[in-house]
Amino acid sequence: MIVIPVLILVIIRSVSTNHFKPDAPRLAEPSATGSNLISNDEIVSLSGEILLINLSEVKADIAEIVTETEVLNITPDAILEKSGFKKIASHKGSVVLYSSDVSVASRMWMFLSQMGIKNLYILTNDKNNESFKNKFRPDTLTRPEL
Repeated sequence: MIVIPVLILVIIRSVSTNHFKPDAPRLAEPSATGSNLISNDEIVSLSGEILLINLSEVKADIAEIVTETEVLNITPDAILEKSGFKKIASHKGSVVLYSSDVSVASRMWMFLSQMGIKNLYILTNDKNNESFKNKFRPDTLTRPEL
């Protein structure tokens, strides 16, 4: 008896073409407008607790950027671990990502925003960085017709 309702739900779900369409524009909007970028000067205007995450391999002392801020030195691969993600998800305030390579912070921003982390920013003083200007281009090796 339970097989028929489950089968109907599976068919409805597999036929629907709108699996991710409603979420994609909402997730991409902060990147497109640059509202996910924050500078050293702007970070002081954030209200509440701030969790500053240093993603650099080298443990930099970035506490001088903002005083009274919790700094978490963690590698990008450790964010994928349950304990690393739990620390970030349980934080009640703004989360600011920092890396000496802004593309690493950008990738972690996308991952964490897709996982539902709110008030998430990338710390950079160069908002015109080339990493933010490049448009996405699909891999031409996987789609030879392009």
